Amino acid sequence: MNLPWKKPATVPSMRAAEASIDRTISTKSASGVGAASIVAAAAGFVVLVIAGNHLRPEEYAQFSVFWGALFGVFGVLSGIQSETTRAVRSAETLGANHVGNRPHPTVMANGLLVGTILAVLVVLSSWLWAPSVLGSKTPWLLPTLAVAAIAYSGHSALAGAAAGRQDWTLYSKLMGAEALVRLAIVGAVVLIGVGLLGLEVACALAAFLWLLFLLLSPAARRAAAARADAPSSAYLKQTGHAVLSSSATAALIVGFPVILSFTSTTEELTTAGGLLLAIQLTRAPIMVPLQAFQGVAISSFVNQRHRGIRALVRPAALCLAVGMVGGIGAGLLGPWLMELLFPGKYDVPAWLLSTLTFDAALMAILTLTGTAALAVGMHRGYSAGWVSGTVVSLLCLLLPLPLSVRTAVALAAGPAVGAAIHVAAIFRGGRTVATAHP
Repeated sequence: MNLPWKKPATVPSMRAAEASIDRTISTKSASGVGAASIVAAAAGFVVLVIAGNHLRPEEYAQFSVFWGALFGVFGVLSGIQSETTRAVRSAETLGANHVGNRPHPTVMANGLLVGTILAVLVVLSSWLWAPSVLGSKTPWLLPTLAVAAIAYSGHSALAGAAAGRQDWTLYSKLMGAEALVRLAIVGAVVLIGVGLLGLEVACALAAFLWLLFLLLSPAARRAAAARADAPSSAYLKQTGHAVLSSSATAALIVGFPVILSFTSTTEELTTAGGLLLAIQLTRAPIMVPLQAFQGVAISSFVNQRHRGIRALVRPAALCLAVGMVGGIGAGLLGPWLMELLFPGKYDVPAWLLSTLTFDAALMAILTLTGTAALAVGMHRGYSAGWVSGTVVSLLCLLLPLPLSVRTAVALAAGPAVGAAIHVAAIFRGGRTVATAHP
């Protein structure tokens, strides 16, 4: 019998659930992930600075499109990491890694399978997009993209398993080392004097680094052997939802130059080097650390499933505040920094740098809402938000406006629509979880 002055019976279970939040990551581990995210952000920033100075503006426009295609493929494969993190974390917390005597699939095998499927699709669909994206270098760059897709799928599966097991040391090392190796390879080819093609191929080689981790690290081998929380067919379907969503994520975050190449005239694209560089540079300070902490975020949101939308309020407010402050700073200091880093090469107005910085914060909020939707098991809502956001951005790029204006509008409207859809899905998922955990 429940007496009115007694605390509800749900309080102990709620306290236990909230206590699990603190176990998601320790202060020391969070510092390690933070340091690795700073290293990754700095390394990526330096690669862009090297390329921006090493190449002519028209060459940088071509490099930017390939960079967008390469990291677009990597971004699609990040769906493997997200779903692997959720599946491994769920399997560990619920003890659901087998059916009867039959074990669930290893996340590494599933990740490599998905990566191989994507590589085949990249090659088979190349006649549709490669001539406009890769141009005359297609015979070299298309195999580069396909092989890099298979390689990076292993990296995504390993990083996701590390995050799901809450092995933040391995997770941090994977993230930081991959970015540093890419920087080292790019720096080496520039010192040798290799041109645009060599620089593009060099960017893909770091995708193989995880193989060295498997060879040298017992922790990496344990993570690679982790199993999912569902049988093969169900897990592959869930990964498919995550990859579909991450395809839209990749289109908006890193593949945006590719979308611009489809929706802009040749003359516009030739002179768009400064705009493309500004998009990448204004996003990096917000998006690179956020993506670095995405494994932590998924693990944390899984631990906080019972809180629903409340778990999202503080991180979303923080992203919005950073975007507002960063936007003001970019407007005041951005043109001076562009001239300092790229003397006499790119002329980007202050209003555009400010707007793109705030747009990056909206993109960060969309990423957070998507992560929370995935954590509460709303795979369809997760996909719907990202796909809808991409479609809205694409439609905005078709508006009869100057390229810089329609770009700024597209990068604000798409994330706003997608985040709204995610929030609606989280409300539904939160109610379901609350009902299941009275």
